[in-house]
Amino acid sequence: MDHTSTDRTPASTGARSFFKHPTFVLLLMVVLAAAGWYGNQLLVVLLPENNLPIQYFAVDKGGEWRYHYKHSVQQTPVDEYFRVNGVDDMTMTHTTYESLGVGLPYDPSEGKFTSLKKDGKFDLEMNRPYKSLKFRTAVQAMPKIIHKDQIYDLCPLFGQGTLVEVKAIKRYQYWLRTVFK
Repeated sequence: MDHTSTDRTPASTGARSFFKHPTFVLLLMVVLAAAGWYGNQLLVVLLPENNLPIQYFAVDKGGEWRYHYKHSVQQTPVDEYFRVNGVDDMTMTHTTYESLGVGLPYDPSEGKFTSLKKDGKFDLEMNRPYKSLKFRTAVQAMPKIIHKDQIYDLCPLFGQGTLVEVKAIKRYQYWLRTVFK
């Protein structure tokens, strides 16, 4: 009998599955879905100049963080509060400080001003939109980014005088930034 006379119809040879390993395909799809979900999460990234290591923290849409520093003229602490609305979309919701003076907002046109008598502080509700924030670190100002219980002390992290950009991005954008540096 030669090979041309062999019956090769599916009925005689049995069905051939396209998926020889369906569990592998299912596992691959689950892993890709999880990576897609994880990669789509929001991060607030601290991008220092001079290729210093990037710091970041995960945040949900509507999540908040604050920038704490000592005012250069008044020498009193200032806290600026930010809400993350999405990629390249943050809002400074309010500022809390202890003294009125040069460089500190007080005018009603800048927002709703409130004196917090029991704390001895002032609060100004602002709702100012930002795509990103840029500032230079200074030992005198002792700048810190605070998210929940995590404190990022910027001078020890990046050094005196380093330009730092703070922005909200997706995790996959962070991955691409680190891979294609």
